[in-house]
Amino acid sequence: MKQHAALLFFILLLAAMPLSAQLIPFEDNTEAIAKTESHRFSLRSSEDASRTGNNINIIHTCFRWQIDPAVLYISGSVKHTFVAIADATQEITLELNNNMLIDSIIFHAEPVAHEYLSEYLFKIIIPEALPAGATDSLLIYYQGAPLQGQGFGAFAQDYHEEVPIIWTLSEPYGAKEWWPGKNDLTDKIDSTDIFVTTPEGYRVASNGLLVSETTANGMTTFHWQHRYPIVSYLVAIAVTNYSRFTKYAISGGDTMPIINYVYPEDSAVAVEHSANTDEMIRIYDSLFGRYPFANEKYGHAQFSWPGGMEHQTMSFMGGFGHDLRAHELAHSWFGNKITLGTWQHIFLNEGFATYATGLTFEEMYDGYYWNIWKNNTINSVLSAPDGSVFVEDTADISRLFSARLSYYKGALLLHMLRWKMGDDAFFTALRSYVADPMLAYRFATLQDFIYHLQSAGGTDFTEFFDDWYYGEGFPKYGINVTQLDDGKIKITIHQQQSHPSVDFFEMPVPVVVHGAADSIVYRCDLQFSGQEFIFDSPGFEMVSASFDPERWLLASLDYLTLAADEPVAEIINIYPNPATKTVQIFVPDLKINKIIITNASGKKVFDHNYNVMNEMIAVDVSAWQPGVYFVFIETNQQTVHAKIVISR
Repeated sequence: MKQHAALLFFILLLAAMPLSAQLIPFEDNTEAIAKTESHRFSLRSSEDASRTGNNINIIHTCFRWQIDPAVLYISGSVKHTFVAIADATQEITLELNNNMLIDSIIFHAEPVAHEYLSEYLFKIIIPEALPAGATDSLLIYYQGAPLQGQGFGAFAQDYHEEVPIIWTLSEPYGAKEWWPGKNDLTDKIDSTDIFVTTPEGYRVASNGLLVSETTANGMTTFHWQHRYPIVSYLVAIAVTNYSRFTKYAISGGDTMPIINYVYPEDSAVAVEHSANTDEMIRIYDSLFGRYPFANEKYGHAQFSWPGGMEHQTMSFMGGFGHDLRAHELAHSWFGNKITLGTWQHIFLNEGFATYATGLTFEEMYDGYYWNIWKNNTINSVLSAPDGSVFVEDTADISRLFSARLSYYKGALLLHMLRWKMGDDAFFTALRSYVADPMLAYRFATLQDFIYHLQSAGGTDFTEFFDDWYYGEGFPKYGINVTQLDDGKIKITIHQQQSHPSVDFFEMPVPVVVHGAADSIVYRCDLQFSGQEFIFDSPGFEMVSASFDPERWLLASLDYLTLAADEPVAEIINIYPNPATKTVQIFVPDLKINKIIITNASGKKVFDHNYNVMNEMIAVDVSAWQPGVYFVFIETNQQTVHAKIVISR
């Protein structure tokens, strides 16, 4: 994408602008999405988070909050009902930023003491030890103004059209900024009830179903009930003067609501732009399995930040463009139903959601934007030679939420798996992964996903993930295509790697041979550089060839030439050959545009542009190692080829 800076600037400008009446089917807001999802990543919490509540399993949480969207403040209570998972459980640790005031903690109707161990971690000692398997509860009363960080926070107060709004965004550990609980990737709350009381005239958007809305004494209380497991960073509320409209979708043969909370000033545009969300649900249902929260709803809540956030059953949206809606909806399967077990494998959330967005472009608008999406995604990753999908250091926030690597390259890894496995096996693996009862509404690791790939594909994917997931960079191909005298096609493929972390990318390489009226795709299962493939005659005379026109591979093409094995003696004059110091190259009556020379393994040793005709070109070869080299000369009419030998 850096190769198209002007286009990217225009796209991101659109993402940052207010909603307009113009519907733009293809946008790329991935950079904005990544920025939104990274903005509350807290380094300080990662160590403490692993220690919170590790001796209890929270089975229900009841939140009761009082919020005025004009005031940066929250007060209320959080009641955790839990099961002890360790014998003699008496000390429980939770997290809440110590700038917040804990008024009291109640256990068995009596207050208990707490002690802060760090800026976030606090310890509660209950008066009696609980045996493993015992169910009990803690009620925590607290209040305060959550910290805003660099102008925003996990709990943010802002304005739209001079109307106040409070919204939350807690990914991945930001919940501790505004409510006490467990901030980890080991325990989901089995169910929640959220009660928010706010001045009359405002509405509250949240997780699950709105089961009641009651007004008294100028205040309205909204009760949202969610009966699916939810990880702490997906618990969310937004409060402002929302307009509300409902659409419907079919999931698993049943009708379910799509409930939208939008700013009144943007409601007409939001209705128009979000009209095909039901079609996205239908597509994902068919590819991945039934929408995971179909007994409740899907929804959108507008908030004042570019990009979006996939809060469970209620995505928070900075706009309603196609790609933003598709991305956040896809997280319902990848991120919400199945949540990554470690941020090192953020690919399990973001790579999947990014690829799912691409799949909507394949299925919708007659597929017009599918190739545009693929080109945009591939070009973004090719803009730099390094980088792996795996995140070695989750403290490096810019790397963790890198649009180029965690999102785009992660999506292309899935795309290449699809090419390698075929559609049937690939989508069978995805559906099996999503439906796995050991993973559904729980947490997953990369190995869990690989298990389903190997079960569906019947092959070992260790080498694939070593290269494409843990390794950095991508392959660069040089391809020679020759039609032999008997009509057969010989394809020779050389490969270089953009980064030394990978010795070789084993991958099926698609090469298309074109005739005057027909074409045929040859799948070259490349195992080493310089490998030759002989295929049966296509039944027509070859006119041209092309590399990966369907854009299956994350790769660059250095050159593709026809009839490259033998010199075209009557066209190219090379002297001396063999050579030791200098080679003179002359092509009569053709304008030379470019000369590329590679060694026998396909590595470029010379690459130069020209604009000459009937001129002798001298190339210094004195520093080259002895051996065979291939010369590819692009002219104004054709590409011609020859071999040269360097000797000493």
